[in-house]
Amino acid sequence: MKTKLYISTFVIALMFSAGASAQLKSATSVMNNMINMLKSNSIQTNFGLVVKEPNSTNLHKMGGTFLMKGEKFTFSSNEIQVYFDGKTQWAYMPEINEVSITNPTEKELAQTNPLALLQAYSSKSTVRYFKGSNAKNAYAVELTPKDKSSDISKIQVVINKSTYFPQTIQLVDKKGMISTLALTKFQKGVKTDNNSFVFNASVYKDIEINDLR
Repeated sequence: MKTKLYISTFVIALMFSAGASAQLKSATSVMNNMINMLKSNSIQTNFGLVVKEPNSTNLHKMGGTFLMKGEKFTFSSNEIQVYFDGKTQWAYMPEINEVSITNPTEKELAQTNPLALLQAYSSKSTVRYFKGSNAKNAYAVELTPKDKSSDISKIQVVINKSTYFPQTIQLVDKKGMISTLALTKFQKGVKTDNNSFVFNASVYKDIEINDLR
């Protein structure tokens, strides 16, 4: 009797183990499909960002448009415009008519480009599904960085099942700050050229240029 019980328990454990491995592989595959789609297309989307500071009920909100082709991107809002041509980044603040120019690191890029953040962390994280979306046409995938010293606690992404467009990206850092990005009107195959990702300071009168390279 004990032998049969042991065998039954062992079989159940194997089933659960196999199920967990299949889920992990499937969630990783979903992330890879999304990232490959982003890398191979020029894309444009509207975005809405909500940031909640820890121990505060105040929400900081921002909205605008985002354009990306490969490593290059630009995003524009009322507060800031950011351009990155694959090497140099320009961050323009309309309110003070000032642009800062840098050659950003991977970590700095991830702070301004959420899709680069996903690319950077997809291979450095444990990837699994989470119960965060009731939509039948979307995957809900969570990335937990393997590096315990990472500033990021987790990243949760809701991905359209048919297009692999990311619909929402939520980032939780170790201090408890929650940043939620909603992406709408996603388009791929948008026509761009190199000038789309370069800031043209000459069109801004009396602009202050802060070159930090």
